[in-house]
Amino acid sequence: MSKSPEEYFAEQNFSTQTGGGSFSSAERAFLDKYLGVGEDEFLHKLGIDGSPVRDAAPDLHEEMAGEEPLDKMLRNAPELQMVGFFLGRQEFTIPTVAVQEVIRAMPVSKLPAAPPMVAGVVNLRGKVTPLVHLRELLEVDSQRLGEDRFIIVCRRQGLQLGMIIERVHTMYRVQQSDIDWGIEAHLGINVDFVAGLLKLRDQLVGIVSVDRIIASIIK
Repeated sequence: MSKSPEEYFAEQNFSTQTGGGSFSSAERAFLDKYLGVGEDEFLHKLGIDGSPVRDAAPDLHEEMAGEEPLDKMLRNAPELQMVGFFLGRQEFTIPTVAVQEVIRAMPVSKLPAAPPMVAGVVNLRGKVTPLVHLRELLEVDSQRLGEDRFIIVCRRQGLQLGMIIERVHTMYRVQQSDIDWGIEAHLGINVDFVAGLLKLRDQLVGIVSVDRIIASIIK
């Protein structure tokens, strides 16, 4: 019997994924880009110790280069597992290999200097976790908006990231032959953050690129 997204992610154990020690270079880059002056006070309000912030971290490009690009990994896998979700009436997918968990939406601490796509930051298990409005990134038709009630939490390239969505749909196990990695079809969205298209029934469903989103908010 196939598991629902809630059952699948509920079985994952994140109890050991807590904060502590130095920030990664990706976390450091995010903090430098959006906080700067007043950073320690902001982190204190989040309940995160700001003392390790100044510790030396690996070079950002070097650290990101050390992790195999997710899009490349997916292209080489004969079979993929995806979690489907909705923004309004439009469905998207994210590969489960990049997903830590799915949680309900929560209050965020705003960042004055952040663009509209960055909703703010939360302290999730001791980690600085930026939350992004996926609607803003993908430029989903505003006439189809519903209430964003969930967060898909991913961790890639040294950064824990939350993507705010409307609702989780289901899990998919798909063959490589069911994916088109050449984004040529017009989806009516910003394809900069779409890695490929999943051929699902009589429609094409975008596969969100987690790595590209992370790169866009820290560089």
